[in-house]
Amino acid sequence: MRRKAMWMILSVMVVLTGCGSSMPEDELVHNRQDFEAKGDGEDLQASNFPVPAMEGDEQREREFYTLPELQEEVRKLLGDHYWPEVNMSKEELERLTGISDDMYVDFLAEKEALDSHIDTMIIIHAKEDYVSTVEQAIEKYRSTIIEDNKNYPQNLGKAKASRMETIDDYVCFVQLGADTTVVADKGSDAVTAYCLEENERALYVLEKAILD
Repeated sequence: MRRKAMWMILSVMVVLTGCGSSMPEDELVHNRQDFEAKGDGEDLQASNFPVPAMEGDEQREREFYTLPELQEEVRKLLGDHYWPEVNMSKEELERLTGISDDMYVDFLAEKEALDSHIDTMIIIHAKEDYVSTVEQAIEKYRSTIIEDNKNYPQNLGKAKASRMETIDDYVCFVQLGADTTVVADKGSDAVTAYCLEENERALYVLEKAILD
């Protein structure tokens, strides 16, 4: 009986199809029910469909790094030569640099645990209208460190080697170098050259992470 009924339905469908080029509503309903009965009627998400490549489209989204991820990139590059380990609070950052929280979107600042050691990295994601203000504050902070360490040759060389670079809206300050005892006996200039190389490496990886 079921097979006979199906043949009757198919016969009716053939007759109806011959009456016009469009598919009757009953057939549309039947086909939809048959499609769902086969289990093919699952909801389809837009993401399931491939997006055709546009001419000149690189077909990849830019990867944005968080500040901790930027810090981790520098840490991975320098390894044991990355000494900052204590996070500055926003209050300490403002006290040391004059940069208040209304000037930036976010910040990351790390220094060494002992005040006698000066390895430091600061990354300020500045608000667009405050980029130059943050730059000036960092430059003033850098000058203060150099002045404060005039009587400490190893720290003085490291302070002089410190660098500030602005990458998009990110103002980066690096004062790195870790253990400089290998060149300490050659004087402050040798320490500066040694630390400058480490700072350049850190800035390179930060620029690559932010801009790529």
